Amino acid sequence: MTKAVLRRPKERAPYQPFGASRIAWRSRRPELLLCGPADTGKSRSILEKLHYCADKYPNSRLLMVRKTRKSLGQTAMVTYEKKVLPQGWLGSLIHFSTVDQQYEYPNGSIIAVGGMDNAEKVLSSEWDMIYPQEATELSENDWETLSMRLRYGAMPYQQLIGDCNPGPPTHWLKQRCDLGLTKMLESRHVDNPSITPERLARLKALTGVRYLRYYLGQWAAAEGMVYEQWDSALHKASKKQLLAWGILTEDGKPGPAVKQVLASVDWGYTNPGVILVWFVDGDGRMYLIREIYMTQKVDDWWVARGKEMKATFGVGAFHCDPAEPAYITKFRSNGLNAIEATNDIAPGISAVQSRLQIAGDGRPRLYVYEFSLPERDETLVNAHKPFCSEGEILEYVWPKAQDGKPIKEVPVDLNNHAMDCWRYAAMAVDGPSASNYIAAIRERAERQQQREAEQKQRAIETPSRRPYWQ
Repeated sequence: MTKAVLRRPKERAPYQPFGASRIAWRSRRPELLLCGPADTGKSRSILEKLHYCADKYPNSRLLMVRKTRKSLGQTAMVTYEKKVLPQGWLGSLIHFSTVDQQYEYPNGSIIAVGGMDNAEKVLSSEWDMIYPQEATELSENDWETLSMRLRYGAMPYQQLIGDCNPGPPTHWLKQRCDLGLTKMLESRHVDNPSITPERLARLKALTGVRYLRYYLGQWAAAEGMVYEQWDSALHKASKKQLLAWGILTEDGKPGPAVKQVLASVDWGYTNPGVILVWFVDGDGRMYLIREIYMTQKVDDWWVARGKEMKATFGVGAFHCDPAEPAYITKFRSNGLNAIEATNDIAPGISAVQSRLQIAGDGRPRLYVYEFSLPERDETLVNAHKPFCSEGEILEYVWPKAQDGKPIKEVPVDLNNHAMDCWRYAAMAVDGPSASNYIAAIRERAERQQQREAEQKQRAIETPSRRPYWQ
């Protein structure tokens, strides 16, 4: 059978990689990471390589993947269809199968798309090349699981090739590269001839740790973090863990260990609005299960999301930012139990800090579900601003005195919308109004244990009555 080779139209110049992207194109290393500041052409380079390999090697199997499938459809797939594939090719030479979720080439090759939130397709198949976009979103277990699926053999080499902007220096991916397990190639703005002075100026105008990461390309941590106890490897929980602990069911509902479901709400329009759904178990341990973090949404939209959270998870109460009483009234008029949240900053921060610490059983008392954010606000992503709780917590800092030391009184009032919700939820569970609730749960558990012990003791002391013939 004659190999079908796709040729680019003569009127379009072939893609030309530069710098680290050029090295990535030539590399056959099993694990490769293209890392650098924003707008250096990292994603475009890897997508061009995927397309080139799919065309060159018949019947090859390639995969682009992100933490969630939905975010992939807003990012890599758009770049692939609009910039990598010439106009008119999609639908004529290359077809996208909505059933199999893959781009199909005339020579039998495919480029599939998937998310780790629904990983059956990813884990049940073998691949020649896998591209995890924004690899810092993944866990190390995700990365290693993907690497084990590279064994199809249609290409002369198999490769796990990811890209990312730098994160904190303690991130597992940075450490993996430092150990030599993954080869890191550092891209720079000079590698991208299409970047404009305007885009570069916007990046240069960033401040703090975002300036260091997105403009300079440094693996940097924010100085003076309020929640310095935060460790994503420790505080983020997988679905497997939540199932084992009885917190979550297979269909995403509250599990048998859940004793309370509440939500915390911070209002916003130009600034992000936030709804966080928390499960609380019998020991008072909190789990962030669902996160809605969006800008440019009117109050009716938030009411609809509140009703969804109530119907989906059985939210008993919405603990809301008390600064907007009209929004609280609207929630109530729509059948949502909206409560003015306790907004004392210092006690709220102290409650969250306490929960992030390791308890006597070796576990923290606050977890974030790894798939709690089903949809990203791409306007925030494109502006290089936090778009979820984890993004905020890494930049939630104390102000500095003239000597550079942090003033640990009130945090900097910036990018703290989800962090406010964390305080509201922690005070709802740990504050004075919640103490009786938690005490009641523990008291019922102790009474149940006592009854079971008494029943066992009676069974031992009471002789069994057997018929006389036995």
